[in-house]
Amino acid sequence: MIVNDNINYLLIDIEPMSIFESIDVRSVTSKPEFPSKEFGDFMELLAKWNLSDACGSDILKFSKKICRDDVNLPTSVKQGRQLLDQIVVPHISFKKSPIMTYKEETYYLHYRPIFDAIKELLSNKEIFDNCTFKYMPLYHEGQRIYYEQYNGDWWERVQNSLPRDAKVLSIILYSDATTCDHLGKTSEHPIYLTLGNIISWRRNKPDAKILLGYLPQLKAKTLSEKRTESFHSAKHALYQYSLDILTRPLLDYRNDGFDLKTNNGQLWCFPFISVMLGDLPENAAVTLTYNSVNCKYPCHKCLIENDELNNTRLNGDEIVLRTPENMKDYVNRGIANQYSLHNMKNIFWKHP
Repeated sequence: MIVNDNINYLLIDIEPMSIFESIDVRSVTSKPEFPSKEFGDFMELLAKWNLSDACGSDILKFSKKICRDDVNLPTSVKQGRQLLDQIVVPHISFKKSPIMTYKEETYYLHYRPIFDAIKELLSNKEIFDNCTFKYMPLYHEGQRIYYEQYNGDWWERVQNSLPRDAKVLSIILYSDATTCDHLGKTSEHPIYLTLGNIISWRRNKPDAKILLGYLPQLKAKTLSEKRTESFHSAKHALYQYSLDILTRPLLDYRNDGFDLKTNNGQLWCFPFISVMLGDLPENAAVTLTYNSVNCKYPCHKCLIENDELNNTRLNGDEIVLRTPENMKDYVNRGIANQYSLHNMKNIFWKHP
């Protein structure tokens, strides 16, 4: 990546992830230790239906009126939630890591390790029961149809590149800057994870999307600073390096994979990033292409010139896709700007 005088990467402060051999997603029947079974049942009810404290308090008051004297319930919803906060579950804990300093301000990445998010997702028995780990071509009346990821050509190609008994773990990432208040003064940049192994109707439910982290957002003190080349360079570097921290652990398993321990046995899995979802600005940031419809090559997927994008008569031979190979070549030759490409190395070039 390009580094200017205003940027300082804090690589030394990033905690490396230890290499593991397996992820255990088998169902765990044990529950946190509550003062009584009724206490635990009440807290489970609050969590299951995502009830507000006001609603929970009303239910608690009514329950105390009709329950036996020997039934131990929390004195308040607040007391119950405080007990839950004391429970330590390693795979749902977030980390805070400094990424870089820019003009004397340090920017942090709030995240959880990517395999912890995968474990939380697959530990949900209902989600796991709706997962497929092998390539399954789909036909209707003799014609090939595409419905799920594991019906598609990409899955077939990846599956054929793996050892015979290995399975594909398809990782889908998506992010978008989100306004947090009605006045538009506060915003965050969350990034979520889900899996292409999950059948689409189940993947579209809220609990099948796991918060992976919050990407730091570079701040400019003035409008003129926001327009400078150094600010844009730092902004792209911060975004790319944050994604690198999140996805780098996947590279440790591209050659040997890992074992996924389930209730039905053990699966030998290889993780792949199959999709990066986002709007046009997000796609431009991921691919390091210019985010402008007025540039020469405004598409982040192909090298069709601006005035040819509406040409429906273009054939396949005339459409040149942006690939890691040709993008690397343009950057190495110092001609990236001629192809509406930022002169930086993309962290996704090293992913299979």
